[in-house]
Amino acid sequence: MNKSRTRALVASVGVVLAVGVGTAAVIAADDHTGDTPIPTEPDGGIGDTPIPAEPDGGTGDTPIPVEPDGGIGDTPIPAEPDGGIGDTPGDEFPVDQAIADAHGLLGRNEADLPADVRIARKGADQFALTEDYVLGRFTVELDDDGDGFRVTSVTVELPAGPETLDLTSG
Repeated sequence: MNKSRTRALVASVGVVLAVGVGTAAVIAADDHTGDTPIPTEPDGGIGDTPIPAEPDGGTGDTPIPVEPDGGIGDTPIPAEPDGGIGDTPGDEFPVDQAIADAHGLLGRNEADLPADVRIARKGADQFALTEDYVLGRFTVELDDDGDGFRVTSVTVELPAGPETLDLTSG
């Protein structure tokens, strides 16, 4: 046996002896009265606790669940709505509906506005707005008509750029 193997063997024996001495020290610390229990495994260290088995009992006959396409990658990944920017076929932004919804906001009282409508101006007060562009978002301007603040201008963000609609008198 060469020197490195001999050293490895001696080191291994030393570890085994150290573990045994540590256990003996725990028993000796008990003063031989038997009052201090030695920590054991949940099954008492006798090995009668069953090891949880696989659903198929470990026989390997339960099929492994696979992706809907069988894991071969030919199922198209569903795309999120692109807001009409054109990279998802058939997913066009409803421009006409957005403009119709913007017309529906004109003349509304401030209290009747949906929560997702941004207010850019209320009377003489200007409000800070983020500069991100969100297709279909409405930004309104309000003026006091004597009965409260009403929408006099709506800007809707569309794929071709923002479009502003104004309330005309009459």
